This record gives sequence, C-alpha cells and structure tokens, in this order.
Amino acid sequence: MIDYVLESNFLTEKKSNDRWARVVNTHSYSEEDLAEAIARRNMGISKPEALAMLEAATEIQLEWLLAGSSINLRLAHFHPSVPGTYEEGEYPKEAAIRITPSKEVAEAAKTIPLRHVEPVTPMSIDFIHDVKSNTTNNKVTCGGTVKITGHNLKIAGKDPTVGAEFISVEDPEAIYRIPAIDIIVNNPSELLIVAPQMVSKEKVVFKITTQFMHAKKDLKSPRSITFAKELTVI
Repeated sequence: MIDYVLESNFLTEKKSNDRWARVVNTHSYSEEDLAEAIARRNMGISKPEALAMLEAATEIQLEWLLAGSSINLRLAHFHPSVPGTYEEGEYPKEAAIRITPSKEVAEAAKTIPLRHVEPVTPMSIDFIHDVKSNTTNNKVTCGGTVKITGHNLKIAGKDPTVGAEFISVEDPEAIYRIPAIDIIVNNPSELLIVAPQMVSKEKVVFKITTQFMHAKKDLKSPRSITFAKELTVI
C-alpha cells in the first residue's frame, strides 16, 4: 500500500489547479536491514555472513561496471553510458550509469494499491551516521560528530522540551541532552551534532523534539520523533 497526498504543482503556474502526488509512507532500508531479513529466513546464513555476501556482491558488480559491462538483475538493469553531445574537437570526460527497473519490478509496481490521504507534515529520521566509526544506524562516538538525515528535523521553537537528546535504553531516566552550541548544522533534512559524553557500550536511542513545520509557522505544540534503532555508545 502506498499512501500519497496531492500537492500544488508550482512548476506549472498557468494551471492553478495542477497538482502532483507525493508518497508519504516511504521507508528506507540499509544493507544491515537486508542482512537481518536474510538471517531471519532460517536458510543457515547468519547476519554477518549475509553482510559479507552483500559486500562481495557489491564489489564484484562495481568491478563489472567500471569495466564498462552491463548488469541485469531481477530488480534493475545497470548500463554504462556517455552522456552529452560534443562539438568537433571536444571529447567526453565522464561516464554515467543508467539504472532502469526490470520488467518484473515494472509489472509489480502496477499492482501496488494506492490510497489518498490528507496532507500532513511528515517527520522522519532515516539515517544516523557516526563519522568517527564510519557506521550508519549502529554506533555513536562520545564527543564525535554525528550526522542525522531525514525530513523536517530542524530544531525550532521556544517550548522548553525542544531539543535533541540520547536516551538510555536500560534507564530511560538517563537522558543526555545536546546543547545548542553542539548542534553544528540545523536544517530540515540534516542535523550535524557533537555527541555528548555517555557510558561506553551503553545502548541509547536518539530523540528530537521540535515545533518546526516546513514552509509554515512553527507548531503551537512541540512534536517528537525517536529513531527506531538502538545505537551503541563507543
């Protein structure tokens, strides 16, 4: 099921009633999620083994693409190309990879049910990347830089609850708030923060509370979102 809202299309000014459909129930999955799903199928493959296989498959396919080969998978087709047009004496400097859905995916897409829902202001945390350990949705380094990406994450508003914090999984009373000075980037789609000092190997979750509302005035009441995955403090 795909939920969508209809929004005004500002690119077609002559058509005042022209609208476009925006999908609102998207979810992002990583290779770790895929490895976990494979392990749950009880095929005798553990999550680390699945991750190793995915890594090997990625490296092999990159080698093929860099050699100028096409790759045809069940989900998509990858085709090297050289974009652009060139005058006499000019030569291309960059290649590109064209990605097209497979016939199986294209046919399956036609069967997905659609549901029109009323417009809302979505808020999501998609990825938490710990720069020092170079891991995503997995670890957080005390005193290190952490990049959070998602939708409508900007921390704004005067309510005292507004802010970002890590919360201990074992002891929800242990809350590590991030001072405003340690929020380096504060954008709707991206936050860049300095992680506070926490207990090593502790499991924590990341929470944002804000009154920000995209392209409108701040919300009267704050709203919160907590990232679904636990992070390990290092």
